Amino acid sequence: MKIGIISDTHNDVAMVKKAVTVFKARGVDLVVHAGDLTSPKIMELFRELPCRFVLGNCDLDAEAINEKARDLGFGCVEDCCDFTADGKRILLFHGNDIPSFRDAVASGTYDYIIKGHTHIFENYVSNKTRIINPGSIYREDERTVSVLDTETDRVEKIKIDVD
Repeated sequence: MKIGIISDTHNDVAMVKKAVTVFKARGVDLVVHAGDLTSPKIMELFRELPCRFVLGNCDLDAEAINEKARDLGFGCVEDCCDFTADGKRILLFHGNDIPSFRDAVASGTYDYIIKGHTHIFENYVSNKTRIINPGSIYREDERTVSVLDTETDRVEKIKIDVD
């Protein structure tokens, strides 16, 4: 299974459109967004893809985000999302709650922990759990998303060019 990973989009419509194009070209089966959508309208750009979203520290109007998510068929958007995909246990959250992150890693429960918040790409293994931060496509020198292949355990870092 290929999972497209994105975070910290901060309502940057042009860059999200580019990221969605990349995910479609890579044939992802699912997109996960690790928070800081900033505006519920950004979710409309993902409407053609199966997605899961979580709230970030800049997602101030959780009610409006959840209303838009329900309208688009994405379901509820909460602080974290614990799910299984391709037989792998995945925790998706924004990453600003450091004690919860440490507890999740220490638990050894997850195959993957996907987070955002720092705007910095990360891909490493700790306590048998692969930690992935796709970086950010918003206001950074290097704008990136990632694709996780759960069959090979490979994470591809993908740079998104600014026009």
